[in-house]
Amino acid sequence: MKKYLAVFDYRTLLLLLLSFVSSYTCYHFQLSLYLDFLIVGLLIAFPLTLTIKEAFKRREKALQYLSLFKASLHSVFYSIQNTKLDQEQKSEFRAIATALTDQLSAYLLSESKTNSNEVAAASERVALFINKHKKELKSSLAQKILLFLFRLNESIEFLVATKKHRTPKTLRLIVLFSIFMFTMFYPAGFLKDVGFEVAFWQVFASTAFKSLLLISLYNVQALLEDPFDQRGTDGIQVNNFAFSASDFPPVTKKEKAEKNSIDEEDDLLD
Repeated sequence: MKKYLAVFDYRTLLLLLLSFVSSYTCYHFQLSLYLDFLIVGLLIAFPLTLTIKEAFKRREKALQYLSLFKASLHSVFYSIQNTKLDQEQKSEFRAIATALTDQLSAYLLSESKTNSNEVAAASERVALFINKHKKELKSSLAQKILLFLFRLNESIEFLVATKKHRTPKTLRLIVLFSIFMFTMFYPAGFLKDVGFEVAFWQVFASTAFKSLLLISLYNVQALLEDPFDQRGTDGIQVNNFAFSASDFPPVTKKEKAEKNSIDEEDDLLD
């Protein structure tokens, strides 16, 4: 329930208070004003629709690149498992892969948007491990691993950039300013249309309901700005993309002999 209530924040309380003050002031002093709410509606609806659409696209892209990250890391891991490296070296790469996942998840779930150096360092350790053991890798396998590394680094860079950057702030400020202006002047426009025979609670209820609806949509867009934020109901479950590959079972002597003969043939072809 707490996540569903995340659309209500301090801006919601401010608008409710402003709705009461503006409604009481206009009703008590019998203030009315003709306003063209079409312009105000455009100032709110167009930028808000655009920013929600773009924030949703960023969320879907983040899911795509998280999937690419996990798939690429698993592909590199299984490629390493299929080499002549000893079990200790394979376990070393498992630790490196796990550390990379942990660092990336910690960064995406953190409040900070700037310090991504630890993620870059963890990613670099993967490349350093491949370079260190390139002599034990067949050339064809090494090329495949390099392709997986390219996709891995591409996904990491996109996810880090998504965490750091947002949709244009100017548009969001225009929307927020327009919502407050709407709340301030709506009671006067409402009384101009219906007259002062209505009850005060009708003026306040109409103003508060429309303001609450607008600011809730704005807050939904604000929650989508950071797709990894766990405050709302739409935050991506980053931990579901953690590294969780299993080691290959031990190779029997017969399978090892067959594999060695195949490797020797491949080496001759290379």
